[in-house]
Amino acid sequence: GLSTMLNVCCITKVSEVIPDDKERAGWMGKFFATINVLSCVLQFGILPATSSFTEPSMLWKGMPLVMLGMTCFLAFPRISGVSGEPTLRLVATTFLVMKTMEFSVRRMLDEMVYVPLDYESRYLGKEVIGVLGYRFGKSAASLALSALTSSFGTMGLRELSYFSTGAAGLWLATAWKLSNLVPTRAEAEINYAKMKKGG
Repeated sequence: GLSTMLNVCCITKVSEVIPDDKERAGWMGKFFATINVLSCVLQFGILPATSSFTEPSMLWKGMPLVMLGMTCFLAFPRISGVSGEPTLRLVATTFLVMKTMEFSVRRMLDEMVYVPLDYESRYLGKEVIGVLGYRFGKSAASLALSALTSSFGTMGLRELSYFSTGAAGLWLATAWKLSNLVPTRAEAEINYAKMKKGG
């Protein structure tokens, strides 16, 4: 949901600021290359070092908290000292942070949650959540944006920013509640050891 909205915000702003198709395509290519490089650095350099002393539940809570802060800067640019519409740099940075966390932090956390579970929960549950949770969430956000656009006309960057901030707030509320169900590192190690003995 949030990623979809921020993607629309970014594409909208890039189209406004860079009207030339070739130049815009080059800018987008460099932008996504930056996301990939940052994701690699996080996933293979920073996260392995920090995950040994950081509980997964704290990371689950931290991701939406960071995004709520970023989207607040988008929706209320005066916080960052910008008057009027948010700048391309601010919009792109917000989307970059979201995609980088999605490709690195969230993927690592997903695996950490599933490891201590039994076979059926790990494989069947993972597929159900992957299809229904992630893909349905993205599709629902796209359909909601389409419905809003056809009902009220084209939405500007400001309106999209408000919706993004709402989505980040909703993500934070659910992540905060659900992260309490995520086992601690010690609990996960005990469960994994029991599973290994039993299998």
